[in-house]
Amino acid sequence: MKRRSKKKPKMKSAASGRDATLRSFEERDLGGDIKAAGTAVVVRPQRPTSILLSDELKAQLRRRGAELGVGYQTAAKMILSRYVNAKL
Repeated sequence: MKRRSKKKPKMKSAASGRDATLRSFEERDLGGDIKAAGTAVVVRPQRPTSILLSDELKAQLRRRGAELGVGYQTAAKMILSRYVNAKL
């Protein structure tokens, strides 16, 4: 029968286990960079919903989504959000 060593495995400390890139990333405030890039997305709780769309409308949303660099569902959500939040 093999005897097990009673020594505990040596654990790395939190400081030694991180590399310079990670430390730099954690220390740097990226808020300005994200805001300047205009790519920040606010994530809020969402619920799925279903609506029926004509093939023509889906095709239009796909084209618009391609212009915006997003899928047709995201494009539809963006358009609906703008419309609903517009001051009429």
